[in-house]
Amino acid sequence: MCGIAGFFNLDGRPAEGHDVQVFVDSLTHRGPDGSGVYTHGPIGLGHRRLSILDLSEAGRQPMADTDRRFHITFNGEIFNFLELRRELEQDGAHFATDSDTEVILAAYKRWGADCVLRFNGMWAFAIWDASREELFLSRDRFGVKPLRYLQEAGRFSFASELKSFRHLAGFAPRENVTEMRNLLARGGMSMEETPFEGVKRLPGGYNMLVTRESVRKWRWWRTIDHLPAVPATFNEQVEQFRELFFDAVRVRLRSDVPVASCLSGGLDSSSIVCALPELSRNAGEREARDCHHAFVASFPGTSRDERSYAEAVIEKTAAEGHIFAVEADDVVKHVEQYCYDIEMCGDRLSIPLWMTYRNLRQHNIVVSLDGHGADEMLAGYDRPYLNALHAEGNLLRAPRQTLSRARTVHGIYGSAARGRKSLYSILADNDPVLRANRALMHRGWTAFEHRVLGRKDAHSAGATTGVADWAQKVAPIRYMDDDTRDIAERLGPFKGFLYKEFHGTTLVNVLRTFDRCSMAHGVEIRMPFMDWRLVTYTFALPDDAIAGDGYTKRILREAMRGALPEVVRTRKSKMGFGSPMEHWFNGALGDWVMSEITSRPFVESALWNGPAIRDFALERHRSKSWTKDDAQQVWRFVQANRWRTVVGHA
Repeated sequence: MCGIAGFFNLDGRPAEGHDVQVFVDSLTHRGPDGSGVYTHGPIGLGHRRLSILDLSEAGRQPMADTDRRFHITFNGEIFNFLELRRELEQDGAHFATDSDTEVILAAYKRWGADCVLRFNGMWAFAIWDASREELFLSRDRFGVKPLRYLQEAGRFSFASELKSFRHLAGFAPRENVTEMRNLLARGGMSMEETPFEGVKRLPGGYNMLVTRESVRKWRWWRTIDHLPAVPATFNEQVEQFRELFFDAVRVRLRSDVPVASCLSGGLDSSSIVCALPELSRNAGEREARDCHHAFVASFPGTSRDERSYAEAVIEKTAAEGHIFAVEADDVVKHVEQYCYDIEMCGDRLSIPLWMTYRNLRQHNIVVSLDGHGADEMLAGYDRPYLNALHAEGNLLRAPRQTLSRARTVHGIYGSAARGRKSLYSILADNDPVLRANRALMHRGWTAFEHRVLGRKDAHSAGATTGVADWAQKVAPIRYMDDDTRDIAERLGPFKGFLYKEFHGTTLVNVLRTFDRCSMAHGVEIRMPFMDWRLVTYTFALPDDAIAGDGYTKRILREAMRGALPEVVRTRKSKMGFGSPMEHWFNGALGDWVMSEITSRPFVESALWNGPAIRDFALERHRSKSWTKDDAQQVWRFVQANRWRTVVGHA
C-alpha cells in the first residue's frame, strides 16, 4: 500500500529525476517509510512506500525484474500472491524478494495484460516495458485503489491522488467547472471526470496501454460476466457464503506487520472481528499473529454513538479494544487539514474516519480490516430499491414469499421517520385487489396519524426549503458504462439497483472517502467483502437470500449465527459511520462553519448561490437550530469552498 506517480514523455524528452521526486513526494502521507525514483529515457516512475510485505530493502520500489526489462510502481496488495508465486515457480520463475510486487512483475511477463484476471486483491500499478517503450497501467476490479491520469501534448502523467498534479512540473491546474457543478448538485462523481480540467479517473476494472503513438484504454472486468452457479437451497447458500467470507478475511491477514479492525458496532465490521478468533486458531503462512485490535470511535451523548454494540463484540471475541471519543474541539482543530486530504465535495463530514485512522497510526498500526462493500451488495441502506424487492410479488401465486418480502421492506421503512409505509401499503404496491383500495386506506390512515398521533408532514415540520436553488442544475452524467437496462433484465430490479450502487454510485464515493481518510495517515484498509469471489457469488444469489423474513443482509446474518452477539446479528438500525453534524454545527464547529460561509470567496462564488446559503446558515446559527439535514445540505458547499481556497480556485 503506497503512493505512486510518474510520467512518460511521449515526445522523447528525457525524464528528469528531480521532477519525478517532487511529483511523488506530494504523496508522502501515503508512503512515509521511504521513496524511490526510476528514470530511463522518456520514462519517470516514482514510489512512496508503506512497508507491509517484505519489510527489507529488497521490497523497495520502483522494482525491476531480473532482466531489467520491466519496472513497476505499485499501490495495493495482491492477497493470493503466495499461490501465484508457487504456480510461477513451477513454470521456472525465480524470486529474489518476499513481496507481492515481484509476483506482479513475473505474472505480467508470463501472461501479459491478462495477468490481472488471476489477481485477488486491490491495486493501481504502472509497468514500464523498456524493450517496447510501453507503459501498462491497471486498476483493480472495483476501483478500491485510486489512479488519476493526465494526457497532454507530448506527455502522459499519472498519480494516486488529484492533489499531486499541483506538483507536476509544467502543469497549471484549471478548475473543471462542469464536474464541480455536478458534485455540488448531486454529490457523486461522474465516471471519469475530476475537479481538475484534463485530469481523468481510470475507472475500476480498466487497463491502459500508453505508447508514443497512442493511448488505449479498455475494460477487462465486468462482474455480471463472471457470476457463478449457486446452490439450490438457502442453507447450502449460507454455508458457501460463510466459507467464501471466512477465506476472504483469511487471505487479508497476510501481513508482516500487525493488523487491526475499525469496529463500528454494525453488522459488517462486527462480522469481520468475530471471524478472527476462529481463523487465528489455524493461522497460515504469512498471516499476522497480532490481529486482535478493534478501534472504536465513540460520540458520547449523541444519537450516533454505537459503543454498546461494539463493546458486545469486543467482549465476545476478547479483542483488544481501543475506544476513543471524537471531541468537537479536535474536529475544529483539524477540519481544514481534513478538507485538503479528502479532496472532494460531499454532504458528509467524515472527519471521524480521518481521526480513527490517525488513532491507528498513533498505536503503530498500519493495516485495518474494514467492512466496506457489504451495504451496497447486501441492501444495507434504507433505499427505494427495497420496493423493487417485491416487484413481482403476488399474494395469490406466492403468498409466503410475497409476505416475507413485504415484511422485509416494512422492517426497514415501517419504523423510519421518513418514507413511512404500512405493511398494507407495501403489499398493495403489487397486488391488484389491494391496490384498488390503497388510496382510500391511505387517506384514512393519514387522517388517523394527524388527529390521534399528532404527526405532521415534512412541510409543517419546518423542512429545508430552497436548497435545490443553491447549486446550478446540470445535465445527466454517466456513473458507469454498463447497460443498466441489460443488468436489470439479467439480475431483476432489486439486484439491478444494488449492482448500480456497488459499481457506479454509492460505493465509488465510499471507497474514495475511506482511501483518503486512511492514507492521509499512512494506513492501509483491506476489505473482505470486496473479494471478487464473494462479490460475484452474492450477485448470483436469489433476491430472497439477500433480503427476506424481515431482514436485509439475510445471508450474512445466517452465516454469522453463533459467531456474532445476537444483539448485533439481529439489529435493524442502520447508522453508518457518520458524525453528529447537527451537534457540532450548533456547538464548537459553528463559528468555523460561519467564517467559511460569510467569507468573500464563498458569498461571491459563481458555482453556488452564496448569499442564499449565507442567509440560511445565519438564521440557523443564531438560533442554534441546525438539524442533520440542514448541516449536510450546507456542508457540501463549505467543503467545496475550502478545497477551492487551498488549490487557488477561490
